[in-house]
Amino acid sequence: MSAAPSPRADARENRRRLIEATREAISSRGLDVSALDIARAAGLGVGTLYRRFGTKEALLDAVVLGLYDELCDTARACMTRADAWEGLSEFVMELAKAHRDNLGLATVTAACDQQPSPELAERTTALQEAVADLTQRARATGLLRADVTWQDIIICSRAALDTQHCLGVDAGPEGWRRIITLLLDGLRAPGHTTLAGQPPRTTGI
Repeated sequence: MSAAPSPRADARENRRRLIEATREAISSRGLDVSALDIARAAGLGVGTLYRRFGTKEALLDAVVLGLYDELCDTARACMTRADAWEGLSEFVMELAKAHRDNLGLATVTAACDQQPSPELAERTTALQEAVADLTQRARATGLLRADVTWQDIIICSRAALDTQHCLGVDAGPEGWRRIITLLLDGLRAPGHTTLAGQPPRTTGI
C-alpha cells in the first residue's frame, strides 16, 4: 500500500490547484472573481484559500506576478533570436496574445494610475527594460524606424484587444494576429509618414 501524501505535499498541491483555478478565472472574468468561485473551481473549500494565501488579493497578486515572470522569460528568449527583428516581432505578438488571453492581466497592465506593490513594480521595470533592449537591438539593424520608441512598442501590444467586431464585420478569433502583423509592418524602416504627437511617456511606478 502506498503511503498517504504528507501534509506538506498536500499544501503544495492545494496551492497549485488554487493558482491554476485563479489563473483560469481571471483570464475570462477579470479580477472581480470571488474567493468562493476560485475555491470551488479548485475543488477546495474557501477556508483552504485563506489558509494558503491569507486573502484573495494575495492570491491574485501571486498569479499576476507569475504572468509577469512568464513574459520576462519570453522576452529573454526573444533576445536570443539570431534575427533581431524576428525577436522583437515575436515578443510583440506574444505580449498581444497575453493581453488577449487574460482579461485580468490586461486590466493590471493598464492600471497606470494605481501604485503597484513593490513586487509588481519590480516586474514592470524588468519588462520595460526587456522591451527597451529588444527595441534597441532591432533599431541597430536598421529595420526598425528610428522614431519608434520602446514605449511605442508596449502601447502597440494592446492594439488587438478590441478588434474582433466592428460595424458588422467579424474578424474571427485569430483576426488579432492580422492586426499585429499590419502594425509590425508599420514599425519597419523606413517610415513614410511623420508620427503625430509626442511619444508615449513612462509613468512612475
